[in-house]
Amino acid sequence: MKNVVIAQSGGPTSVINNSIRGAVDLLKNSGKVKKIYGAKMGILGVLNEELLDISSQDNMQVILLEKTPSAGVFGSCRYKIKHNDDYERIVKVFQKHNVGYFMYCGGGDSMDTANKISLLARKRGLDLVCVGIPKTIDNDVGGKLKEDGTFEICDHDPGYGSVARNTLINVLEANEENKASYTSDPVLVIGVMGRKIGFIPATARLADTQRKMPLLIILPESFKKNKIGIPGQASNIEIISNKINEVLLKFKRCMVVIGEGVDLGAESGLKDSFGNIQFSSSGSSVEQVLSNYLNGLDRYDNKTRLAVRGNARYEKPGTRQRREIAYVSEIDLKEAYEVGKYAASLALSGENGYMATIIRVPGNRYRIEYSKVELEKVANSEREFPPEWISPDKFDVTDDFISWAAPLVGEDLPVFADFKQIYEKKLCSEYIPAGYRDKEV
Repeated sequence: MKNVVIAQSGGPTSVINNSIRGAVDLLKNSGKVKKIYGAKMGILGVLNEELLDISSQDNMQVILLEKTPSAGVFGSCRYKIKHNDDYERIVKVFQKHNVGYFMYCGGGDSMDTANKISLLARKRGLDLVCVGIPKTIDNDVGGKLKEDGTFEICDHDPGYGSVARNTLINVLEANEENKASYTSDPVLVIGVMGRKIGFIPATARLADTQRKMPLLIILPESFKKNKIGIPGQASNIEIISNKINEVLLKFKRCMVVIGEGVDLGAESGLKDSFGNIQFSSSGSSVEQVLSNYLNGLDRYDNKTRLAVRGNARYEKPGTRQRREIAYVSEIDLKEAYEVGKYAASLALSGENGYMATIIRVPGNRYRIEYSKVELEKVANSEREFPPEWISPDKFDVTDDFISWAAPLVGEDLPVFADFKQIYEKKLCSEYIPAGYRDKEV
């Protein structure tokens, strides 16, 4: 019997370990494999011959993977294989350890690595089956939107449902904060992850499907190219600032959820070995840039650009968005397990060169099926947020997105108190607080 190597790559999710658990459970119960190894720190674990023996672990530890967030148990990496020496090393390690199955859990870049190893195995005539397990919070692994409201190749990626739930709950809580402090901090700018795709910021709308909050949603796809320096044309940051002021004049407060990849003309970011910008390690971020502009910190007199009194504040939930187990979507958790299990079944069936995938069944009731797609179709793939799901004014998403995304976040969402605005009749004359008299906004 052959051994199995399972590895993880790229940014982790809150449900990634449950995909590994699904694969391990099926492999252990199959009676068709000898040992199951976890490569420490992704493909680097193979190159460094650091293979964690999963088979020897207490079964309770495997069970605990279900509610263990991020990728700390096995580790991850962002290492791009570029040299033949690395491929030769992988072949040697797999041969020495009698590895017949390699399973890689990750996004498009990880599927590229798995595909290259699969092609190498075929070329060398190696007895090695390579299978991919999808994982990405960005939801960018998959195909285009179809007319029936589902996506080609992979409808949604494990990990996305949980970060969507996380964002939803954060916006619900942030709304209470903004209602409480708008006399001093009328604007709250929340930067969310997703690189240059808008699936994560779009989920803010799930917190307010009736559109009662003073909420603006800014996707990278809505403001791709900054117009700074073009005569007669407003820049992205000016357009966004003007829209915020429209909301302020109407509601006295405004919340802005903005994707980290929105082009405001002043952000910087480091890149990983695959060329992907890592905004979380940038010198400046969109929420900082936008808040500083609104507060007038770029002006010699620091005069605010807000249409009301007070300041703009910003927050960046950062990598906690993708790792928090407290906000995990039970739907996402279940699907992560099942897709890992299905990937293992593909491997045991000798289905080399495939990624397990999730296909949504069209219709009003949420149903999915597990299937497979060639690794070469998803290697380095980057899906875009459908333009037809972006509202005409570019500051919101449509009801079609809500219908598609709502089932992914699960149930039992928090419900907060909502008092009717019933006030006692005023008996005194109008009064302006002393600190507000004769002062400019």
